[in-house]
Amino acid sequence: MNRVIFLGFIVLIVLLSGFENFTIFKVSKVKAATSSLSESWVSTPLDVEDSFVSSQSPSTNYSSSQYLVVGKHQTFATTRSFLKFKLPTLPKGAVITSAKLSLYQYYNSTNQVTVDIKPINSSWSATTLNWNNKPSVGSSVSNAIVDKPSWKDFFITNLVKSWYSGAAANQGVSVQFRDETQATKIFYSNNHSTYTTLKPKLTITYSIPEPQKEYRAFWVDMFHDGAKTPAQVDQLIKDVKASNANTIFLQVRRRGDAYYSNSLEPKTEDSFLQSGYDPLVDLIQKAHSANPKIQVHAWFAMMPIWNKTTPPKDQNHIFNVHGLKQSRENNWLSKTYTGSYTSGSDYVIDPGHPGAVDYTRDIIVNVAKNYDVDGIHMDLVRYMGEEWGYNDVSVQRYNQAYRKTGLPQPTDPIWKQWRRDQVSNMVRKIYTSVQSVKPSVSVSAATIAWGNGPKTMDDWNNSFTMNSALQDWRSWQEEGSIDLAIPMNYFREYDANQKGYFENWSEWEKNNQGKRMTLSGVGIYLNSIKDGLSQIKKAQAPSATGKKLSGVSLYSYAVTNKDNVMNNEFYKALSSVTSYSSEPAFSTYLSVPDLPWKIAPTKGHLSASTNHADHQLVKLSGPETRQTYTDGSGDFQIIDLTPGSYTFQINNYSYNIKIEAGKVSRTTLN
Repeated sequence: MNRVIFLGFIVLIVLLSGFENFTIFKVSKVKAATSSLSESWVSTPLDVEDSFVSSQSPSTNYSSSQYLVVGKHQTFATTRSFLKFKLPTLPKGAVITSAKLSLYQYYNSTNQVTVDIKPINSSWSATTLNWNNKPSVGSSVSNAIVDKPSWKDFFITNLVKSWYSGAAANQGVSVQFRDETQATKIFYSNNHSTYTTLKPKLTITYSIPEPQKEYRAFWVDMFHDGAKTPAQVDQLIKDVKASNANTIFLQVRRRGDAYYSNSLEPKTEDSFLQSGYDPLVDLIQKAHSANPKIQVHAWFAMMPIWNKTTPPKDQNHIFNVHGLKQSRENNWLSKTYTGSYTSGSDYVIDPGHPGAVDYTRDIIVNVAKNYDVDGIHMDLVRYMGEEWGYNDVSVQRYNQAYRKTGLPQPTDPIWKQWRRDQVSNMVRKIYTSVQSVKPSVSVSAATIAWGNGPKTMDDWNNSFTMNSALQDWRSWQEEGSIDLAIPMNYFREYDANQKGYFENWSEWEKNNQGKRMTLSGVGIYLNSIKDGLSQIKKAQAPSATGKKLSGVSLYSYAVTNKDNVMNNEFYKALSSVTSYSSEPAFSTYLSVPDLPWKIAPTKGHLSASTNHADHQLVKLSGPETRQTYTDGSGDFQIIDLTPGSYTFQINNYSYNIKIEAGKVSRTTLN
């Protein structure tokens, strides 16, 4: 070493003072990032203690030194440095992705040496450390070539992980040359009083996994007990909580009737519903007061409106006002190609009749306005089969739109698409109407999953869903006209063929969610408790491409298995280890997922009422270009538009409209 530099260094050593008080410990505050789930903690001087030792002066302590000396020194002989960091408490669930020790080598020498970082195996204190009592160390866990003055980074990720896991005690690290006969390198210590930004530091980078969330729902139907008295609702809340579930789909409309009081339709004739009782009000109050809160979605049977041979007692019931005895224009019932009006025992409305669509929309919007529901749930929003849809008004509309006559054949592809469009128009109209009155309310649909699950788009286009139910729910997800699709995967696990159907549908659903979310509707009523739990676990697992559903809905709360085992056995098995499963599907409570398009919307919607004719082409231009057709009421809706100013044209008439994020822009045109 140059003698002048060496003497200067000796003077610095003699004048060292003011070592930081290491008994003070402060964990740097960790803030969750809004745009990233990766966070970093960087040590402060209060988190560090360090010193070096000298073989030449084996009983001397250098903890007040402003330097950390390593290697062969002319005065100190062999030297090693030691550092220890007080680690922060990381957020629960944090996963360490990187840990880096940074040291600034200031000494102006250009010789290259390999510096090793070794874990310290026993306790020590910087204020008493010397060569004689230095702790033992392990093998090198990181190294770097050190030469000219600069920062040097040593990655000690696995070592820091072991400290947090408890596999090793945090006794710090030693810094030493691999060849201790080589000339010294000198780093700034934590006690350096001039270059305070060049002190040693430890940087721990970690990821905070997004809190796992999923819908865990029960369908609570009104063909069984479950929510017809206050006592039943109390028990329902207890069972949902015991299951670690978080959502209830409560049936409020069974067959054109109301299981709630503030209704546009007559109250149900169900004698088991307690007189004067509003189960929807009661359930919402109790579910929202529960800790944690339970969501309540109002479940509507959409198409079926009656299922008895005698008509409803109330003359205002939809079946009496728009059923068999009404004129052609006022008859809203669907019928088959051969003229039958019953599907099993059900009479159903036809979505090809505009009056039926608007009436059903008004029933649903009334609930969204007057009840604090978390969601609107549409069931049976489809045709009853390929041969259905021959309401006189619907057929007339079709013939007029396509310049045809007579009855189209059930298999006619244009007639099939027309009927799919009628269902989709109904869904779209309900979605925008609900969003207009209460944007926070989700809109979901129980959708069809008949037969074997598709694997390709050709399979989907040829499926029973598309060709018998005439329900293109995949397009609803693609355009955003529902928030949640809940395909009813009602298959028997013990049947080899149906087991495969369930798995194929699950894979398709996970990989084809469009803009929205999908839950698996699991038919637990068809299965043993063990098999029902197995299907739930399959639904929760990722697809082969790593995509997951947003939860499950279980049919049903009232019938949890095929074997007549008590329901509470199933509720318990969902959340606890039992003889049915050693890995419960709902082992801990999880909250429902956030719907980002509702929480922070970037798109808006358009809903227009016009006096234009049926099935007129609408062309929209602006930030996006779209086109659609007016429905049987002359209305149209367009979903998920980029905000901005638009112009749309109908029959050579032009209109302007402004779209705002998170809102439904409504207009009435005369």
